[in-house]
Amino acid sequence: MAYGTEALVLIEVGLESYRTEVYNMETNSFGLRADMALLEEEKEAAHQRNMKYLLQAAQHYDSSIKNRSFGVGDLVLRELAASMPARQGKLQPNWEGPYKVIEVVRPGTYKLKTLTGKAIRNTWHVSRLRKFCQ
Repeated sequence: MAYGTEALVLIEVGLESYRTEVYNMETNSFGLRADMALLEEEKEAAHQRNMKYLLQAAQHYDSSIKNRSFGVGDLVLRELAASMPARQGKLQPNWEGPYKVIEVVRPGTYKLKTLTGKAIRNTWHVSRLRKFCQ
């Protein structure tokens, strides 16, 4: 197998055909060099298409996400599967709480405490919390 050139059937090697008659070594090597020069452009175009696809995929994913945020003093429920996976079962509740937000560590990450005032040791991401409605 030869890259950049057409393969010849064995019968064509011994017999004269149009391809073997018009073959010119110089034009063939010139064509191969031209293909190599275009290779970088093709790679760049493929990279641009890939980046455009990734951007569109991210926009599609982000369009379905609801932005949620909590303030200090808000009451929230905590996902039971994240806090105590061993207690999770088919008939167990999915959420526990309520808890009070005592600190916003950074956007989307919160420190909690129980209503009795005991601080919860870990920080919690907004995806594991839900607003408590009384």
